Amino acid sequence: MILAFSLTILIVGVVTAGITIKFDRFFAILLLMFLFKYTIFDAINIFLWIIMLGALMILLDNKVKIAELPRKMKLKLFLLNPFITLVVTFLGTLLFKASIASAMIITLGVLAILYGIRLIFIHFKHEELNYISKNQNQAVAKICAYAGPVISSFSIGLLGTSLKPLKMPFAIRVGKMNAKQVYFGNTVTTFFASVFAIMWHVILKREDAGVTFYQHMILGAALWTGIHYLHEISLLFIKPAWKKPFQIVIGIILCLASVKIFMLS
Repeated sequence: MILAFSLTILIVGVVTAGITIKFDRFFAILLLMFLFKYTIFDAINIFLWIIMLGALMILLDNKVKIAELPRKMKLKLFLLNPFITLVVTFLGTLLFKASIASAMIITLGVLAILYGIRLIFIHFKHEELNYISKNQNQAVAKICAYAGPVISSFSIGLLGTSLKPLKMPFAIRVGKMNAKQVYFGNTVTTFFASVFAIMWHVILKREDAGVTFYQHMILGAALWTGIHYLHEISLLFIKPAWKKPFQIVIGIILCLASVKIFMLS
């Protein structure tokens, strides 16, 4: 257990520092299955704590900026968004409860390939990360504003991941949307969706769940803490010029890891 824990926080901390990810740490689900030997259902339940705490940390770090947001935006993010995530994570949890392990594992393997392809081939240029609101595609912006929280919430309820690696390229490349705004909106959605998903997963628990709620919580919190500090330490040594080749290498590893994932089914 100690070795699995140490390897997980080391690998996920360094990898997410290299590809600048702070909360949707998809690698953690895989390592919970590969190293800890948890079922996919327990791995997802533990992972929900990791992404919830990661999203919460980002929101707390930006509490001053949140306080300065227009009232209309606050109502949308912190009133409408929670209501959507409450309902949609329930639907995702229903499918989580009804799914068989092999179907979940295959879905996870497909996601690993898609995330890997995204890291290999999609790299944002500086200007793409600094689009201003007036240049965005209004139709795509509306789709992202309304469909984005629904898609992320359902995915979090089902698989624990917000699909951010796939949503961000669509919003930025196709919609010409501001990367910081998209990232922040997804962070808010992820926080509420993960909280509600944890709640629904407890209420609608699977009969074959092998790990208790408190074990999920303690291990998830411990892993997040270790990953967070390894991430921050790694940032001191990783140079910006390494980001693109690092992403390509990690993308290739994810695609190769999908073979291992499919073997688990």
